[in-house]
This record gives sequence, structure tokens and C-alpha cells, in this order.
Amino acid sequence: MVLVRLGIFWLLLSLAAAAPAATFTLERPDGSRIAYHVDRQRARGPVLLMLQGSGCDQVARNRNIRAMAPLLAPRHAVLTIEKYGVTRDSDEHCTSEYWRGNTLTQRVLDALQVVAQLRRERWWNGELVLFGGSEGGAVAAMLAPLVPETKAVIVYSSGIGLPLGEMIRSAIPPEMNAEALRVFAEARANPAADRRWSGAGYRWWADAVDLVPARSLILTPAPVLMIHGTSDESAPIASARAARDLVRAAGKANFTYREYEGYDHFMADAGGSHRDAVMVAAADWLRRLPRRR
Repeated sequence: MVLVRLGIFWLLLSLAAAAPAATFTLERPDGSRIAYHVDRQRARGPVLLMLQGSGCDQVARNRNIRAMAPLLAPRHAVLTIEKYGVTRDSDEHCTSEYWRGNTLTQRVLDALQVVAQLRRERWWNGELVLFGGSEGGAVAAMLAPLVPETKAVIVYSSGIGLPLGEMIRSAIPPEMNAEALRVFAEARANPAADRRWSGAGYRWWADAVDLVPARSLILTPAPVLMIHGTSDESAPIASARAARDLVRAAGKANFTYREYEGYDHFMADAGGSHRDAVMVAAADWLRRLPRRR
């Protein structure tokens, strides 16, 4: 056990000492810019695309991603993509561009554009692992069948088996359900850029409420690992079980579902955080996958 801890210590130390991630930009069709970051530890190799959850914080400053990535896939380059309208100032407040342009569909389109650029890079070997947590899990599921280079998909604490509006309603207090239904109807009818509810703009709600992202997992030939805690209050376990049942009923063979008893949205319980152990277990699953020909 001591040797294992020392090994992890030196691994993390060496990663911390490495050069910081390089930032690049691409132009969207509407003239705005996609900012993405590549932390490349090897001259040539696979890429781990880490898709963050909700909010307008910079992914470049996301401590959870920086902690999880080396545990999950230490030999992969790490790719992260900023959401529409996220800037250095977004950690203080969400920009008007974020409220106007950030949707699940836009995140998928941005990732497709970044992957298209990656295909031009000599150092990339054409292998991509998708990891999405919470909202990012929905993006990973939707993206997977659209990118043929996808080697594996990991969906973490993400309620993607029910229409997302229904999943959200199951996670909020019952007294807010009527308000949610009203907002969803208003957003569908008029996804105004200047209106927002519960941390998301009406355009986000209009795009998301009727989506069942798990349906996309059926379409990808890549192996899929779903991870969920039974005490998750942000994405209730029923939504994960619905995804499990949906994918299995479709006959997808290379699908693994792991449910952690008593763990919350962040893989913690009364005894503390178990996130690192969950990541190490996911890394073992990833390492044991058959090599692509």
C-alpha cells in the first residue's frame, strides 16, 4: 500500500512539473471563438476528452478534472473545451454570450469542430476516450456515435436515461415542479436569450428538456462505462437505471454499469470522498479493453 501511494505521489508530482496545457482557438460559423486546451504529456498518443458539468466556470481552472485525469488515463493527452461564452471573467459572473449560446447541442458541435482540428495534428494517434461528468455525461453520450475515433465512453454521475426535463424535475423539491413545467413550456415556445431559470438560460432548457442522451449510446460501437451513486440527489439514481435498462434492452453488448451504494453526485458518503478509488477502478476498466485494430 505504501509503494502504491508513493507511486501515485511521484506520478502526480511529475505531471504537475510538466508544461501547462496549451490553449488554442477555432472560429465558429457565427464568428465567435471556441477555446480549447491540450495537455500533452507524450509526443504521440491517445486523447482523453474531459467534458465538465454545468456552470460557466472556466474548464481550464477545474480542479476536479485536473485531479481525475491522471488517475483515469495517465498516458493520454487531456483535451478540455470551454463552453460558449466562457471567458476569464466567467468565474465571477456568466456572460451574456454564455446565456445566449450555451446548449448541449452547441457543446457537441464545438467538440466535433475541435476533433476535426485534432485530425490534422501529427502527434495524435487517432484514439479518443470520452469522459463526461454530470451535464458533461449527456454531451459525451450524444457525441460518441458522431466521432468514429471514439475508443471508449465513460459517463459519470449523469442522469441520461430519462428526458432531461423529467430528470431535473425529479431532483428538485416537489413544490417547484409546477414552476419547472411552466418554464419548460415557455422555453420551448420562446427560447429568449435574456431569460433564465435555475442556473440555465431558456435556450439551454429549450434544447435539453426533451432529450434522452442514453439513446445515443445505443448507436456507438465503442464500449461504454456508466458510473453512478445510489444517493445522488443531483441526478437521481432512477435516471441512471433508466439509461442502463434502455441500453441493455437495445442489445448493446459492450456496456458496463457500476452502481455505488450510498455514494452521492461526487462519489462521497459519510465516510468521505471515494472519487479517486472510483477513478482508479474506471482506469482499470479502460486498461482492460481490447485493443482497436
